[in-house]
Amino acid sequence: MRQHKQAQSERAFTLIELLVVIAIIAILAAILFPVFAQAREKARQTACLSNLRQIGTATLMYAQDYDDHVVGTELGEGDSEYFWGEMLSPYLKNTQILSCPSSKNPFRISPPTPQFPQGVGAEWSYNYAINDIKDTNFGGIGAAFAPMSRLSHPAETILILDAWALATHEEAEQMGEERHEIQWVWGQRDAIHNAVDDGNPLHAEGFSSVLCDGHSKWHKRSRQGNTFQGGTQDWEWLATKP
Repeated sequence: MRQHKQAQSERAFTLIELLVVIAIIAILAAILFPVFAQAREKARQTACLSNLRQIGTATLMYAQDYDDHVVGTELGEGDSEYFWGEMLSPYLKNTQILSCPSSKNPFRISPPTPQFPQGVGAEWSYNYAINDIKDTNFGGIGAAFAPMSRLSHPAETILILDAWALATHEEAEQMGEERHEIQWVWGQRDAIHNAVDDGNPLHAEGFSSVLCDGHSKWHKRSRQGNTFQGGTQDWEWLATKP
């Protein structure tokens, strides 16, 4: 009997051994959790780039059917207003493509309407924004509504990118609803201090975009306090470049 108790005592872990094991597990967790988080975000970034690539392909298909014009920002007025997501819907597999997997604010869609059985997206909730920059007379000089012939360098021109989606309609009333487009005025852009003058850095201190030729890419833009570093240059937004 004494020998049995002695064997049990020899097989048991001491408190120190348990603490060592717990410490090792904690160290491994501290090392591995950031790696897992980075891998998860990389997968989201890849999914976002895929979404934008499909949106770019849909835009090119739309242009073939609409007199070689790029899709615009919105059409209609009041309750009849709809946006570029609805214009591209016949060329997209589903509306899920309009949702960035890294966005904290989901893309919101209205109940079905007679014109749009899939509903109409709320402009303040758009996860992606179209390039609709203006000149000082508020004429369009970006990609939105542009004839394809006016795109002098389509492979270098921003079409659509990660947007600054809002969470609620009430928030949109305070901050502005037009999150489906980026619409700064030429010569007045301040992307260092104004977040919405460039893409939303949702992916590893950068954002995704699709260019006017249909290919997607990642741009580095990091937040440093109340300012931003990196991002796009002004000329990348011009449909017709000097």
